[in-house]
Amino acid sequence: MIKCFFDDSGKESDLSNPIVCVAGYLAVDQFWNMFTEGWSHCLLKHKMHWLHMKDFMLDRDEYAGRAWDWPTKRAILQEFINIIKAANLIGFGVALDANAWREIPKEVTDKEGTAQEFCFMRIMRMVVERMKIARPRDFVSIYFDCDKEFTPARFQRFIGVREHDPHARKYFQCFSIAEPKAFCPLQAADLLAWETRKDLMRKVGGYDSRPEYDFLFQSLLNFVPDYESELWDRAEIDEQIMKRFVSTDTPQP
Repeated sequence: MIKCFFDDSGKESDLSNPIVCVAGYLAVDQFWNMFTEGWSHCLLKHKMHWLHMKDFMLDRDEYAGRAWDWPTKRAILQEFINIIKAANLIGFGVALDANAWREIPKEVTDKEGTAQEFCFMRIMRMVVERMKIARPRDFVSIYFDCDKEFTPARFQRFIGVREHDPHARKYFQCFSIAEPKAFCPLQAADLLAWETRKDLMRKVGGYDSRPEYDFLFQSLLNFVPDYESELWDRAEIDEQIMKRFVSTDTPQP
């Protein structure tokens, strides 16, 4: 069975947040099993119940009182990243300029959805295109975490895309929500979404990429990670969405 695990980072409702991101990984069961064994061992090694990037980086909840400096945290993250890369996981990521999205007309967001929903739909499209080429006879199970704020809208979008796209109806046969503390693949998705969003925020601010983000995409043992991504900045939103909306909304003479 092919399974995809995704997570989000950044909220459109947070006006101080410039980037919204949805990211995660796809793999067949045998690779997920390999990944989970390595990830679980790494958690046990560091006496962690799970890896949650926001709390991990801010020394909150179960990470409070660990007194881990940045070199220690970076070394731990590199161990988890090595496990992702060694398991041959296929990555997907969609990031969106939240500031630009907040400025587009309500008529557009009524159709395209919130920033989170838009990123989710783009991820679904990317998975469909991947399946059409790589595994046309198989189907995919989609997993997200138990987020009561975003899950209902995601599920409605999932149902909607299956109703309107025969390829999506063929490949998307399962939508599930799961507990990240029990499902290690959701923790890997959290790491990818967090690092992607933070890296883009640094670039917007004129800073270089974080070391662990560079490491996440460097080759390891002659293996180059398989990763597809989209960045919807203001120019891309204007070109691909606003122009299309104006052209279809403008009355013809």
